[in-house]
Amino acid sequence: MKINADLIVMDYDRTVASEDLGFKISEDVKEVLFKIPQKKILATGRLFEDIPDRDVVRIFDAMVVENGTVLITEFGKRKEVLTGEKWRDLKKNLVEALQKENIHFKCGEVILFGDKKDLPILKDKLGKHGLLNDVFIDFNKDGYMILPAGWNKGRGAKIAATSLGGGRVMVIGDEVNDLSLFEIADVKVAVGNAVPELKKMADIICDKDDGEGVIEVLTSLGGLTEW
Repeated sequence: MKINADLIVMDYDRTVASEDLGFKISEDVKEVLFKIPQKKILATGRLFEDIPDRDVVRIFDAMVVENGTVLITEFGKRKEVLTGEKWRDLKKNLVEALQKENIHFKCGEVILFGDKKDLPILKDKLGKHGLLNDVFIDFNKDGYMILPAGWNKGRGAKIAATSLGGGRVMVIGDEVNDLSLFEIADVKVAVGNAVPELKKMADIICDKDDGEGVIEVLTSLGGLTEW
């Protein structure tokens, strides 16, 4: 099997990076990523400064962090918030509302995030303050992320892909917040440890987990030339 892809979009945690390695990318995975000729985009819910493996700035041509709302280019030197000015005031209102209700959360440059167990009370309080329709709540493992309505990983990755010249896109992911990436993909790949929702939508399901799955799909597709 071969594949025609100009860009490869990859999730970070438990996809290209392994939990067993402290959420860093193995040397074997890095070797493959450096060799492939396609443009590479990292799409993660993490804040840029919270990515454990700083080699990402050398590996990836672009990164969309904070679940698709912030674009990183030029080897980590350029950061562009994609969500516009309106979110600043809304985010301030969100922070004040959550603090008032004593809901634990953390703040990124754009997103707010916390533990999924707080979600029922979170939605209740957002509704109470009239903010629920202005936000999108996405999930990753045991956490939630609050973003501006209409934003997700897929939207950010599409902007990144366009900035790199566009073309056919292959996406590799593992979690529910990668479903929006699948929406922009010509070829959808789920690593072996992916959640059932993602595997159901995938064109290719890897036998191996996380980084080993990435190696599996990139090396078994014969140079990524025709699919």
